[in-house]
Amino acid sequence: MPEISYVIKYNLNQTVEEAYKALRANIQFCESSKKIKTIAITSYSPGEGKSTTSINLGISMAKAGMNVLYVDADIRKPMPFKYFMSSNLKGLTNYILGQATLEDVINKTDIDGFSFITCGIKVNNPGELITSNRFSNFIREVRELYDTVIIDTPPLGSVIDAAVVAAQVDGTIIVIEANAVKCQNAIRMKEQLIRANANILGVVLNKINKSEYKSYYGSYDYYNSQRKYLKKWSELIKDLKREQYD
Repeated sequence: MPEISYVIKYNLNQTVEEAYKALRANIQFCESSKKIKTIAITSYSPGEGKSTTSINLGISMAKAGMNVLYVDADIRKPMPFKYFMSSNLKGLTNYILGQATLEDVINKTDIDGFSFITCGIKVNNPGELITSNRFSNFIREVRELYDTVIIDTPPLGSVIDAAVVAAQVDGTIIVIEANAVKCQNAIRMKEQLIRANANILGVVLNKINKSEYKSYYGSYDYYNSQRKYLKKWSELIKDLKREQYD
């Protein structure tokens, strides 16, 4: 494993910090007989915030004393690392192709308990790598080494990769940008994950308009605003179902 500690840009305000703590706690509440150690995070389309959610959730877990590994598995469109810059060019694809060991691709950071694996070299057959036995072995191996492994996957509205990963991990989280994804597309994504036998832990509603959604510390209307959004989505789902049966 490289000796360099990479510096993480992690400056969240108190409200956002609390939101990630709540997300972390809700994941723990989902645990039953099987501990949730490997988590895939996806979205319907690019730009909804799945990578930001993945990294900040991982850091939040590390700050709570957990040993966390973040994996960029969006091989088709790797994340531009605005949080940290890695001089280690070897990543997930190098490991799957047998060009590097697991120790070669894991990078430590300046946050205790938080490590990451970049996407690695660009390949022409990303779908084949994700469905390979070596990728499955990778998930099993890192599951034994870390308390939590967060796998950042491609948007499910574009390619099937996220469903393939979701079928192999303990749980999956969907990130939805508020007022950006059609309700029928969100339902279609959920159904696709269910067909893959994925364990859907829940949905993160992201990028909510601040003028409509007041912070917990600024107003006690936090919960009323939350119910308003849940009611809005519930009504959309009911309308869609009525259209299907009419």
